[in-house]
Amino acid sequence: MSKSNHFFGQPIFSQMINLIDSSIVSNASANRNSDHYCKRFTTFQHLITMLYGVVSGCNSLRELSAGIISYGSKISHCKFDYTPRRSPISDANKRRSYLVFEDIYNGLVKKYLPELSDSHKQLLIDKKVYAIDSTTIKLFQPIFNCVGRNANSGKRKGGLKSHQKLDMQAGIPVKVYHSHATEHDSMFIHHKDIMKPNEVALMDKAYNNYKLFDQWNKSNIYFVTRLKNNAQEELLEELELKPATPDNILRDAKIALTYKDDNGQEVKVELRLVSFFHEEKNKAYYFLTNLFDLEAEQIANLYKKRWQIETLFKKIKQNFPLQYFYGENQNAVQIQVWVTLIALLLISIMKKALEKSWAFSNLISLLQKHLFSYVKFKDFFDNMDSYIKDYEINKGTPEEIAKQLTMEFT
Repeated sequence: MSKSNHFFGQPIFSQMINLIDSSIVSNASANRNSDHYCKRFTTFQHLITMLYGVVSGCNSLRELSAGIISYGSKISHCKFDYTPRRSPISDANKRRSYLVFEDIYNGLVKKYLPELSDSHKQLLIDKKVYAIDSTTIKLFQPIFNCVGRNANSGKRKGGLKSHQKLDMQAGIPVKVYHSHATEHDSMFIHHKDIMKPNEVALMDKAYNNYKLFDQWNKSNIYFVTRLKNNAQEELLEELELKPATPDNILRDAKIALTYKDDNGQEVKVELRLVSFFHEEKNKAYYFLTNLFDLEAEQIANLYKKRWQIETLFKKIKQNFPLQYFYGENQNAVQIQVWVTLIALLLISIMKKALEKSWAFSNLISLLQKHLFSYVKFKDFFDNMDSYIKDYEINKGTPEEIAKQLTMEFT
């Protein structure tokens, strides 16, 4: 299979950059005034530079800058106006507000969310389902408020907490908020417009807030979470289990939980409690919800789907360089995290277009080796087996095959 048959006029990295709508970047830049007094290193140049860093897995600013320089004239095909050096990148990470990258991410989500939504992942209820959780990104310096206990040495690491609302059908966060690691998880769901009517939130018991649950009851916002161990519930009614209900559903009941309003008066909120026994773990789980129109088994199955957001956090941390940052200030750290989310979104869009099924980690690993290869992304990754088969006919070893592939498409 000759190289000429698969040659393409743009590197794969350029094909990724082309997914970014220029109007989204220009509007975000204008709204945040992020190019004020900027001569060459514009918001767009800053964005694609940082994208190269996080997608290629660069662990330092020096490695990022040297990596771009090493590709020589190829970078002109990826919309780089010039070769950025460490100093301009460092200065931009410090001075250009991370909010412009947040706006770009939100703009891209709005554009591509319908394309990424997978109808096969519909959770068989007539409401839109989201998972809500947070993950802590530990830092080597106390850039954000420290997380964890004081070390015996007196040194503490800083930490950034990323709160996310995951669209279960699209597989990407649709709302993201970053805070100091010391901020409690439940603060996220108090933000304006986090949840809307007829939406369902799947979340762990750290988000329990009876006052908020009462407000959601009145606003037709739904949730499934776990009952806290120290909760003092009042039984209102035992709900009848249907004959077809699985044996691991132990109980279905209507309960009341008490909270104090702003005037210190006790108020009761009526909710549903479903008890589920996990045979493998030999443990009972107690699910708290305000969904009364679903079967008890559906409530338990819904909560199981919450694990998708833990998989998302694992995907982000394992495939992108969030152990090392390209700046030692809060703004630089925020920029890198937002650009990482933009990279996740762009790669998810490209992965969605493939006919061949790829594990995300395998796709990233090979993509990093071919960012500047002049091949069509879809053809290359969909026909990888045929490329390997052609080389195997020549009886090459796996190492030789990998080397030959890299040489041909670079």
